[in-house]
Amino acid sequence: MIHSPTCQHALRALIYLADKSAPGPVLVREIAEAADVPHPSLAKILHSLRGRGLVKSTKGPGGGYQLARPGNQVRVVDVIEAVDGRVELADVCVLGLDTCSDDAPCALHDVWKLFRNHYADTLSRMTLDDAARILRAKRAQRSGVRIA
Repeated sequence: MIHSPTCQHALRALIYLADKSAPGPVLVREIAEAADVPHPSLAKILHSLRGRGLVKSTKGPGGGYQLARPGNQVRVVDVIEAVDGRVELADVCVLGLDTCSDDAPCALHDVWKLFRNHYADTLSRMTLDDAARILRAKRAQRSGVRIA
């Protein structure tokens, strides 16, 4: 697992918010159900993300959470770093060895190096809107519906 369960939950919730067509706040209960995240955990995660400036909250009737900026202005890596901190995959051996580098490679070092570079580059460019669009297309493909 590259990212913590908390980070995975945060990403699913914020991608859901980016995909949500209706403007305005969304109840934590709705986000939790749609993103398949336990409600109590999500409430804590969203509270933390509010402190990091990724979401904003509104209290009272009609309240809930929404993205603090449009989804096309929030990169997936911004969410990852807000939750897990900066993830340095270069320091991680895919086979779990303590030492793995270009000078002392494991059996999968070259493949892992290509993957992690591509992964890091993709996440630094991909926005929440991009992720939401990809998810919509995949769901439509499964159901046989075409998306423009």
